[in-house]
Amino acid sequence: MKIISFLNIKGGVAKTTSCVNVAAELGKQGHKVLLIDLDPQSNATKYLNMYNPNTKGTYELLAGEDVPIQGTVYKNLWIVPANINLIMSEAEILADTKKARETRLKKWISGKREDTFNYILIDCPPSLGMLSINALAASDYVIVPLKIDKFALDGFEYLMGSIQEVREEFNNKLKTLGILVTMDRATTINRTIKQELKDELGDMLFKQSIRDNVEVIKSTFNTTPVIYFNARANASKDYKSFVEEMQQCLI
Repeated sequence: MKIISFLNIKGGVAKTTSCVNVAAELGKQGHKVLLIDLDPQSNATKYLNMYNPNTKGTYELLAGEDVPIQGTVYKNLWIVPANINLIMSEAEILADTKKARETRLKKWISGKREDTFNYILIDCPPSLGMLSINALAASDYVIVPLKIDKFALDGFEYLMGSIQEVREEFNNKLKTLGILVTMDRATTINRTIKQELKDELGDMLFKQSIRDNVEVIKSTFNTTPVIYFNARANASKDYKSFVEEMQQCLI
């Protein structure tokens, strides 16, 4: 069982879109996949059309309650959903001095049999608070989605430093699997910035990027992962290729 967090402290970088579509593609390939939505915005849950404010999910999980895993309509894909209640978790975890704060998700996952899932993917909030720390403390790997723009590396050094701190304090097996370029465009400026990123990050930058594609936006309105919504879309092809590259990195 491989546990992978998708994290960036910047919003609007296709973090949730990438997490959901990678999960759906892995399931399509025959792997058993659990998606854990740790973002109070609940966009991963909404993308899979699983949002229900009355369904127990990650808020209750972090509070120590027994939480059922929800099946989705997609092949081999399950979810622990989020809802608006999750916004209260940060403060409540910090205020609770009786239980360990940073390893609650790790404890819950450790209670699952190793063969229950092949992959657990965690969609983190765009911040480095207690929710993201719980995700990193529970993970084997972290993937950082990165949108190409003038400020692409803003906060990146801080993010990588924070990942290192979690590694040292709570999870010495945590590895940064790589940086995934999203919303990629075939423009001169994009090619220039990507080359600069390659020079800066070296092998940390995945070879496969995800092209900017209107079909992704359509898929979110249809609450259907783009790989199911339109398998011929550029983004769908890119996510399929990315999953192959990602799996090679995990061997």
